Amino acid sequence: MASDSDKTGDQLPFDEALEKTGNGIYNVLLSATCALSLLAIGADLFGFSLVVTAACDLELTVAQKGILTSAPFIGILLVSYVWGYVSDTKGRRFTLLLSLTFGFILSSICSLSTGWISLGILKFLSVCFSCAANSVSYTLVGESCVRRVRNKYMVMMTCFILLSPAFASILTYPILKLDFEAPISWLGIVFSPWRLLNVVLAVPSGLGAIAVYFFHESPKFLANCGKKDEALEVMRSIYAINHNTTEDEFRVSAFTITENAKKEKSLFRAMYEQSAPLFRHPYLWRTLQLYFIVSVVFITNNSFLIWLPHILNLIRISMQTSSAAGNICDLISDIPTPLNSTMNGTDDNIGYSKVTPETCVGTIEDNVIITLMLSQTVFAFLNFMISYLPNHRRKMMICILCLSALSGFLVSLTPEPISSVVLFMVFTSTCLGMGILASYFVDLYPTSYRGMVSCLSIMVGRSSSFVGINLVGNVIFQHCQVTFNVWSVLVLSSAIAAWFLPPDNPIELAEKPTKV
Repeated sequence: MASDSDKTGDQLPFDEALEKTGNGIYNVLLSATCALSLLAIGADLFGFSLVVTAACDLELTVAQKGILTSAPFIGILLVSYVWGYVSDTKGRRFTLLLSLTFGFILSSICSLSTGWISLGILKFLSVCFSCAANSVSYTLVGESCVRRVRNKYMVMMTCFILLSPAFASILTYPILKLDFEAPISWLGIVFSPWRLLNVVLAVPSGLGAIAVYFFHESPKFLANCGKKDEALEVMRSIYAINHNTTEDEFRVSAFTITENAKKEKSLFRAMYEQSAPLFRHPYLWRTLQLYFIVSVVFITNNSFLIWLPHILNLIRISMQTSSAAGNICDLISDIPTPLNSTMNGTDDNIGYSKVTPETCVGTIEDNVIITLMLSQTVFAFLNFMISYLPNHRRKMMICILCLSALSGFLVSLTPEPISSVVLFMVFTSTCLGMGILASYFVDLYPTSYRGMVSCLSIMVGRSSSFVGINLVGNVIFQHCQVTFNVWSVLVLSSAIAAWFLPPDNPIELAEKPTKV
């Protein structure tokens, strides 16, 4: 039985006080809730491209489809900085509740769009809210869990991001197979399967918002804002839930914090003061290093994965014609028809040259579903395994990037199509490093900068994806082998950058404790 003096005790550093809360059901449920939030934004982003493909009644041109599918990325680029500020000043939980709630509402309203412009505007606005979950979820978990499981939970959460394309495809497939039309006269639209799909893809965001409501704010954020009593109350509650006991059993009554509480400042001044230190000593080198790796990870995975349907169609054609043979690059060179024609080709007699870029199929092919499910499930499983190696982050990051680079070099050298596609999928495995990178942002930066540095990392990743998607589409079909080789060199350079990440031993944080 602890004495009263033990209960009062000397002030502990905050991290030691948090360690006293332990690891239990609260941390598991919080991680699962934040993982659901990540699944929601991932499915919403990927699923929207499927919505655009199936929106036949809007009679979209190729240019309009391009604008619509680019809208989510533009929204992320414009607001990530703002969400970083909101997260670091108003709280992680508040940011998640706000973003998921309005993301769900606006995404659902997209189903009532009367034209492609209204659809684009509504989707732009919904993503401007929901994208905050992409980085804030990691920060909330990282600051609410004890150190020994922190990295493990964050890497495991990334499994849900990796599964989001498969999850969106699973939801999409049966819905787009439905055949119904419900006129809504007062809007002048017909409610069809693609509109229902909009609502279904938004549901995970709504569920995530409801779940987040039942959890506490990050105790580290509260402590950093000078709300030490509230931070202690949160830690007592976490302790009681994890140990199935009363809050009085938590034997910590005071703690020291590594950062001073912030004074209120103007929006732009506060945003500048939160982001500028990231690009000054002692964080400049680390910020540039991590953001370079982030950009390579996103530009490689997102930019190439989006061309998967086209690659699968080429493989199908090669199986049906004796003249087609070789690897991916050979198939692309041998197919004389435009890219968009082959993308939607469904004729078993290889009549894909009859398909125009404006052709609307209204559904997605079975082989796309199967390939996405298999590949993303494998990636999620591997990411789950990586979560059990929290003390080997740097080694795993280097291995992932080197494996991706090697596969990229071999894609254009493999003599037959199936293994070439497998190597192509392995080339996109840089996504396995997303959770590892997220853990570095939590460990290497002070609490007051974590929300900003994480949101900016998403901004860097999405902007590189936006550039990469357009770049790949313009060069890979004319210079396939060169594209893979040059891109592999880029990935290899990021592996060299990862070599200089902190050692895999427990990381020593930059700041020293000071009493407040």
